[in-house]
Amino acid sequence: MTSDRSSVLWSRASFLKAALGTACAGAMVRLARAAGDPVVQIAASRGVVSAPIWNVSNHAARYGFRVQMSVLFTYADQQRAAQNNQTELATTGINNPAIVADQGITNLRYISGQQFGGQNLVLRKGVTADTWKALEGKTIGVVPGTYARVLFLVAAQEGGADLDKIKIVNVSVGATALEALRKGDLDGFVLFAPMTDQVVVEGIGYYPPKLDIGACSLGPANGGILANTAFLSDKALTLNFMKAYLDSVHEMQNEAAFVKVATQLAGIKPEVAQEAFRNLYFSETIDVNAITAAAKLGPRFGYTKSDVSDKVASVIDFGPLMRATGKTQAELTGTPPAAQKLVRR
Repeated sequence: MTSDRSSVLWSRASFLKAALGTACAGAMVRLARAAGDPVVQIAASRGVVSAPIWNVSNHAARYGFRVQMSVLFTYADQQRAAQNNQTELATTGINNPAIVADQGITNLRYISGQQFGGQNLVLRKGVTADTWKALEGKTIGVVPGTYARVLFLVAAQEGGADLDKIKIVNVSVGATALEALRKGDLDGFVLFAPMTDQVVVEGIGYYPPKLDIGACSLGPANGGILANTAFLSDKALTLNFMKAYLDSVHEMQNEAAFVKVATQLAGIKPEVAQEAFRNLYFSETIDVNAITAAAKLGPRFGYTKSDVSDKVASVIDFGPLMRATGKTQAELTGTPPAAQKLVRR
């Protein structure tokens, strides 16, 4: 799950407290649609990896709809919002289709990729490691329950490290982890853009050249878009949304356009946004292999009760992407070459 300090605008409690207001908003949306002015409701954090979904509002008018954003911090909260029809779409992680399948949720579909990379290991300046095994004896901070933690543990183990010999400690996101790194309490941490990039820009830490969590068998896929089936039943609106979303994704592949959105979205400096851009790639492509592999690991890492890798295909719906792009499912599957090039090996 991607996050930054400015992302914490709505807690779960405040979201539930606002449920009545959401219901009223839903009624207003239905009235707007009846008047021929559709509104698409989307749940997302204000993390920079969600820049494409926020940027949809700059393309929506051309396709005849408006966007209403709900700011929710975690993928879990965003998923619940879409599941409960409090929003229609939500950003989501690579392991969330497994959670959807494991929990027997039938009204959510993974309809598009969004970003690759944008989460990684950063080491404190002065700490050296040129192999995963060299991390043994070092203290690495991870955020529990995140897919970035899963990637790190898989990458380190596949790279020959004994996980029992790495001092893995849980950290909170944001300033606490940054201060722990600055003080030397941590030798490194596994976090998300733009926090990792801020550390690099400030000279506190660096990306170790040969230790990229995306170099593991799971790959660098990071997140995508969920939609509920009620929204998808409106074929015309779904198609228009997807066309606007594709325009937005492709615009965010341009550094200047991304920096403009990211600085406003996350309240970061342009140089931090530029560093983030160098370490992530936006694409609508769906990495089915990564989603399936993540589902297999669900029981090991605790986000599912069982291996649901044989069920996640039913959660993925390529239909909207295929209709909007004219491409086949095969053409829309996998890790884009540009994303592969970002992975340090």
